[in-house]
Amino acid sequence: MVLLRKVDWISQDDAMKASLEKWQRVVDLMTQLLGARAGYVVEYNGKIGFREALTSRNPENPFPKVSKKPQPLDCNIYCRRVVETKHAFYEADATGKAEWADNTELTEAGFVSYFGVPLLWPNGDVFGTLCVFDTKATQYENTLQELMEVFRDLIEGDLRLYEQYEVMRNLSMTDPLTGMNNRAGFEMLAHQKIRIAKRYHHNIGIIFIDLDDMKHWNDNYGHAAGDAALRAVGKAITESIREVDICGRIGGDEFAVLGYVRNRGDLTTIVTRVRNALDHVKLTVPNSKSPIHETPQISSGASVFFEPLDKSLEDMMAVADLEMYRDKKIRRK
Repeated sequence: MVLLRKVDWISQDDAMKASLEKWQRVVDLMTQLLGARAGYVVEYNGKIGFREALTSRNPENPFPKVSKKPQPLDCNIYCRRVVETKHAFYEADATGKAEWADNTELTEAGFVSYFGVPLLWPNGDVFGTLCVFDTKATQYENTLQELMEVFRDLIEGDLRLYEQYEVMRNLSMTDPLTGMNNRAGFEMLAHQKIRIAKRYHHNIGIIFIDLDDMKHWNDNYGHAAGDAALRAVGKAITESIREVDICGRIGGDEFAVLGYVRNRGDLTTIVTRVRNALDHVKLTVPNSKSPIHETPQISSGASVFFEPLDKSLEDMMAVADLEMYRDKKIRRK
């Protein structure tokens, strides 16, 4: 599941909206049946910590809104015990226990009782916890604890569906040859970038890159060499762009990069990095028609669109595409 993570908190993915509505009903019913003060789904991120995904809507809940501030990985909270052990944990009464002396859920919120079960992805990684809290000591019967496991199974069923959806979404948005975004994936991410740019008044820069003389690679060395050249260009682009940029293979031998920029110099730097990376490429292709003694060469076009942005993505791409063909004509002379 880690490889599919596109956001820090999966519960923020729009694809989870329907599941979260179902989980809300589960948490509300769970809290009611156990007579608890509050119930939660807590999400876990192994690099950030713990964050409430949703909380019960019962009137007794002292914290009816989820906190957007995550708890760090090293915090001493009840859910941490569940995540570390991947087993259910029941603390009937934490009052006066030294192990919880610095647990803010106890010392600040007054939750002396806790019962939580782990929520796991299909591969066994921890998604988070399903849990209930109370401000008084409790004695949950075994049947109620088993009921929590039934609720857990319902949520884990949704996690399996989400993972399958992510696999399909990833396949539909990925170019199988280079592993980059395909055109659909690139345009989806580009539209998101442009919306953010308009909101925060950023400039948008677009680069078009084309592998020179694709026919030469296929005819002289074989189609496997042509594929290898395309992969080399894709790898050079991916390793040369900034973390805030997006890139993709948008056609047979065409690639695109989009990102926030200050001026054209930012784009020139990226193109220079790509060319330098390709200068050091050594292609080895089994059963090539002849030994390969050259490196892939590219043509490029770059354009900056200053805010306020009034052009569509299609118009921006058309301008950068035209710049690339101008560069290609110059390089052929």
